[in-house]
Amino acid sequence: MLSSDVNMCTVNDGVVFYPVQAVCPPSDQVFLQAAAIFQQLCREKPEPHELLQYENRLPLNSDDKATQKQAYQLAFNTLKYQDLLEAVIFDSFFHKSQNIYSDLLPLAMVMLYDFQDRRFLLRRHPAEGEQEVVAEVRDLEKCLQRWKVKLAASLARFRVKHGLRSVSRFLSDSLRTKEHRAKSLPYYAWVNTLNSSLDEICKILQSANLSEVKNMADLTGSTFSKDPLCPDTLIFSRSLCKPLQSSALTTTHVLNIQDRSVCLAVSVSQPVLFDRGDVLVAGSFSALTVAHVAVAAAARSGRVLVCGADHIPVQTEEMKNLLSQMGIKNVKVLPAAFCSLNEWDVTVQRLKVIIVLPQCSSSALNDPVTTMHSEHGDWNLLPDLSHDSISKSKIFSLTTQQARLLAHALSFPKVQTVVYCTRSVCPEENEQLVRRVLEKTHTHPKLLPFRVNGPIFPDDSASGDETDSRFFRLHPSQFTNGCFIARLSRQPDPTKVESVQDVLARAAAKGLLGGIIPEPSKPAKKSKRKKKRVASSTSQEEPEAAEISDRVDPAPPLEDEEEEEEETEGEENVAEGMDSKTKSEKKKKRKSKRNKKQSRGDAASLKNQAKGQKKKAKRKVNPSQHSKPRRIPRLTLTLMSAEKPSRHLSPITALAHKISGKPVRKLEEGSAPVLEKHLSHAQMTSERENIQPEEEERSLEKQRSRSGNVRKTQGAPTAAGHILPPISSPSGSVTQPQSPTSSHQSGVPI
Repeated sequence: MLSSDVNMCTVNDGVVFYPVQAVCPPSDQVFLQAAAIFQQLCREKPEPHELLQYENRLPLNSDDKATQKQAYQLAFNTLKYQDLLEAVIFDSFFHKSQNIYSDLLPLAMVMLYDFQDRRFLLRRHPAEGEQEVVAEVRDLEKCLQRWKVKLAASLARFRVKHGLRSVSRFLSDSLRTKEHRAKSLPYYAWVNTLNSSLDEICKILQSANLSEVKNMADLTGSTFSKDPLCPDTLIFSRSLCKPLQSSALTTTHVLNIQDRSVCLAVSVSQPVLFDRGDVLVAGSFSALTVAHVAVAAAARSGRVLVCGADHIPVQTEEMKNLLSQMGIKNVKVLPAAFCSLNEWDVTVQRLKVIIVLPQCSSSALNDPVTTMHSEHGDWNLLPDLSHDSISKSKIFSLTTQQARLLAHALSFPKVQTVVYCTRSVCPEENEQLVRRVLEKTHTHPKLLPFRVNGPIFPDDSASGDETDSRFFRLHPSQFTNGCFIARLSRQPDPTKVESVQDVLARAAAKGLLGGIIPEPSKPAKKSKRKKKRVASSTSQEEPEAAEISDRVDPAPPLEDEEEEEEETEGEENVAEGMDSKTKSEKKKKRKSKRNKKQSRGDAASLKNQAKGQKKKAKRKVNPSQHSKPRRIPRLTLTLMSAEKPSRHLSPITALAHKISGKPVRKLEEGSAPVLEKHLSHAQMTSERENIQPEEEERSLEKQRSRSGNVRKTQGAPTAAGHILPPISSPSGSVTQPQSPTSSHQSGVPI
């Protein structure tokens, strides 16, 4: 934790801020490096419109970040006024009268811009030994001083010719507005919560004679404010730049000055972080951005992943040094590139959130140089930004890379949220690109698709900034740079009602049910196995069933009405005394057609008799046919219900009279009835037509003795002297009268 003795600047044991000092003029090294940058980035013109010709100068690489940043800033300003400066040099004949060679013209351009910006006043040189002196810079500066009257006159003529009230009027309205905003833009600094808290920093600032204001519009030279969108960020006035940068809070990285657009991207990702989950940062960003994400992830015991192959070695080394100074240890630099990672890599198994910060056009930044310098951005965008117009070719190149990064971020199945952020006002880089990538993204059926998750911030907390239900847009203003943020999360389709089966299937695929719901059975395979078993048992029991001729076999199922008509026909032929040979030939033909079904019925009958279950005895449906009950022929029912039976009875009719008139004792417990309703037509037709009642009785007694299920009875009346009661329904069972010789009721179905 920090104590109040950490001061900004100490005077008489107190904490105060010095007043704003004048900006130091560029050094000789800054002029040389700015000239090399300008010569590389300046636009080439057609020969009729080309006033000056520049020769190539070797770029100078400086290790000093401040010098490099100041050189890029000077080169960018020179690019914005390139046409005006070239017209002044050409109109005043400066390059010809002073014998300025073409290789020194880029240096003359950057020095002339600085000279006219200081209203042609002399530059204050530093003391000897503080800066390195460059002879060609000092000589060219003396030439400018000698020719300053003519240079000022040429500038005045140019302003009159083009009707410019000031030099800044040479720029477009949008560029002039951005240039004005950049000079008064406040500073944003996020607090390293690993070492301190926001309240403690506010107390230290208040002890340094700074007061807190609620609205950033009320910021002055001795005030600060809290960011309404970023809970860990403070806002300072532009006049506190120098004291803030040299304070102990900044040098110890307790306060870290960074652009607000990047702070917002980290703030948006904080609510969606997972405990012990990884966060991957992809794209173009600075070391401070990685540190900010790492501090936010450390609060949830998370880890930050960075793909080192996507950055130059200097940037990777800078990142490691900063993290080491801040004491951050939850960052891992992967050797692979982001687009080469896939879902099977071990390093991304805990990956839940991806922050995509692609390289963009930076068209929403008031001053793009500071952000590009800190993020090692693409300096080739400066010529377009100096004229506030991005070419279509560069927009296409940028959007291709942006779509590639975003699409790859959405391809990880374990990732739950993707935060996409740009500093651009072009719709092609923002909402249009997000919609296009989402439409082309293929989602696994068991996973929820990515959808835009909004609103990101409450409507009343943006302090005039625009919020949207789907995307967040921060327009550039005098208080902040602009940005675009889209937060994509896995969400179900709100227009689609998900069924219970879909929810259970997705939960089972994720392993959340733990085997509560069993896997569905496969009835088709089981039925095939059952058929094979029945066929094998039928083939084994067929010979045994063929030898038992007097055992009652179950009748084959009647598939349609034609079989019933054929059976009725057979009964009529028997009643009329048809020749037994003709009848047996017809029956044999019918038997050959039903041979397969009879064999199955025989096997099922033998199994039912062996088990001897009462439940099987009460059933009135053939086990081999569950859909149709056994139907007795109409002629047989008619003969059975007649008062005087016919003298010429068929074997089935005679046997039915015999069974219905003969009393049967109760079956032993656990045994089935002797005669079931399943009677085989093929076996009955094999008997002779005019069978005697005595032979029927002996055959029945023989069958009962073999089955062992029914006891023998004595004194049974013959079928000829017994009359059955009328049958109420042809399809129902026959009502059995009580036998005079027995008190038991015969319940044998026909």
